[in-house]
Amino acid sequence: MHSNHDCQTTLQLQHCQTEQASPETVIMSAGAILISASVRLALVCYAITVISQLIGYHSRSLRILWTAGSLLFIVHVAAAFHFVHRWSHQAAIQSTAIETQQLLGIAFGEGLWFSYLFVLLWLLDATWWWVLPDGYRQRPRWLHLALHGYLLFIAFNGAVIFEAGPTRLVGLLLTPILLLLIAARIRRSRQPRQS
Repeated sequence: MHSNHDCQTTLQLQHCQTEQASPETVIMSAGAILISASVRLALVCYAITVISQLIGYHSRSLRILWTAGSLLFIVHVAAAFHFVHRWSHQAAIQSTAIETQQLLGIAFGEGLWFSYLFVLLWLLDATWWWVLPDGYRQRPRWLHLALHGYLLFIAFNGAVIFEAGPTRLVGLLLTPILLLLIAARIRRSRQPRQS
């Protein structure tokens, strides 16, 4: 049987729950479901919005979906901090270090800061879209590409590198689709407009 201190990463949380049957485990199971479901739904919102924009579909519903995704990701972070890290930044750093050591062979707890930046950028982007929609649509192309390049990189790492099972499979299927759509969009934007 594992102690609660052995169950500090999301990967360990699910394994530990199969061996424990205390009331705290039931709460942790609900926590694991919330952590998992919120990030998966956030990534679905991300993928649908980005793919829709890349194929030229723009509507108010995409802005709602984009905002919902950013808020769901905040729920994911808050649930992880509540159920796994007990609101301790140091525990989250240690958990990230353990996870990166297990998956990549190096302990890099500071990688958590990249997740914080992901949350901040996504939320700021969604807010910008609501507050200044004209400015949002007219922002410099380099800014749009830099932002989405970073978000895609972090989403890919979260869905493919640090996940397994169906989440990884969906991430592996969607990533080349997104990259092909991005390449096609860039290619179209470089072609001279015909009058």
